[in-house]
Amino acid sequence: MSEYKNRWSILRYLVIGAFLSPLDYFIVNMALPAIKASFQATENQLQMVIAIYGLTYAALVVCSGKLGDIYGRRRVFTTGLWIFLVSSLACAFSPTIGWLVFSRFLQGVGASLLAPQVLASIRILFDESERAKALGVFGSVFGLAAIVGQLLGGVLLNLHVWGLTWEVIFLVNVPVAIICLYGIYTNMPKEQVNRQKLDYGGVVLIISALLCFITPLIYGRTYQWAWWIFVIIGLSAVFVFAFVRYEKGRELDKQSVLLSMSLFRDKGFAYNLPIILCYNFTAGLFICYPYYLQTYLHWEVMTAGIAIVPYGIGFFLGPVLFAKVNNTARFWIKLGLGLLLVSFTGLGVLFSQLIIPNFGMHSLFLLAGLGHGVLMPVMMKESIRTVKLEQVGQASGIISTIIQVGSVLGGAIIGTIFFSLSSIIEVPMAFGIAISVIGLVQLVSIGFYSQINKLKIENNE
Repeated sequence: MSEYKNRWSILRYLVIGAFLSPLDYFIVNMALPAIKASFQATENQLQMVIAIYGLTYAALVVCSGKLGDIYGRRRVFTTGLWIFLVSSLACAFSPTIGWLVFSRFLQGVGASLLAPQVLASIRILFDESERAKALGVFGSVFGLAAIVGQLLGGVLLNLHVWGLTWEVIFLVNVPVAIICLYGIYTNMPKEQVNRQKLDYGGVVLIISALLCFITPLIYGRTYQWAWWIFVIIGLSAVFVFAFVRYEKGRELDKQSVLLSMSLFRDKGFAYNLPIILCYNFTAGLFICYPYYLQTYLHWEVMTAGIAIVPYGIGFFLGPVLFAKVNNTARFWIKLGLGLLLVSFTGLGVLFSQLIIPNFGMHSLFLLAGLGHGVLMPVMMKESIRTVKLEQVGQASGIISTIIQVGSVLGGAIIGTIFFSLSSIIEVPMAFGIAISVIGLVQLVSIGFYSQINKLKIENNE
């Protein structure tokens, strides 16, 4: 039994705070037409409103876990919430599109401090017998955010509360953040931390690597994948190589490091990362599907948003099922990967034939979301299971980064396939092929999982 008697109350408020980050992603997408009309914004400016948030989050989240180790997870989490709260107000009252983009950058900074603290806290607060349930609760907020973001966004935009339109979607963050801050301050005790110096050199190198990798993926299609896009991506590999050499040198000199390379020698941790990367290719669906429904089928924004809800329902139910039903990690991973593989390849075939989504397609979307929802908590649980407590913050930062990189990489690859094929073949066929790739990528995950099973057999686990 865990020594933390109020651990479930702490988790409740940690999860509420973590809920804000994915909610903001889904709900802001719904508001883009209203933002465009309000500021007479260009397509590039609208893309920046979305991209700057994800880019900042992905570049900084790897450092967030280590900050929690150094300064304490309570302090870092509440700092992130305050930044998110203030920047949400700044977004809502932005006088210009430039101010809105800058405020979205600050939102990304705040959001990057949240998720790694939750994952690390679950590893510390809960023992093995309760960790699956805790991770199930944490995982379910992402599916809930997908549902609430689509529905609440549409409702708020149409209500015109106090004569406001897109501003309301940012103001809704404020009361949630205030409730969460109150709960954390009153329930979560301050930690005794072993203060270390932050590895600033490592911070600069890893952020440079992530920016050089992620930025071209976000803007590659805009610039038609020009040669210099690939040069910048190649530069990210140089920064990664420099980062690894630099961190190894600091470890040999017994200095503090941002990421300990010993983490990657833990094969149970390292082999799980490609699986996490691959199942987050599902982000490509949220780029292609709304575009397909609104541009090709001419559906209204609200109707298109509702069409994504079955996936969100499955994504919500998956972690709940994982928390409620006691079974082995092997069972859940096989189930999750199998559902993603079968559902997305099946959807690819159906869309190329039937064009308009029907009940069967919505059912497959639900099953795909269920597969995603099942995989998320079980892969987090398995990834941090053998990690030392003093390294759990670093591990959480790495996992959060891999989730973001997988989402951006999946969005870039699936989006490029869809938009490139759309100019050559029929749009439904192009969409079908693109989402089939999401399913087929899971074969890579299956390959890595077979290696994990071999390791477990060798270690008699």
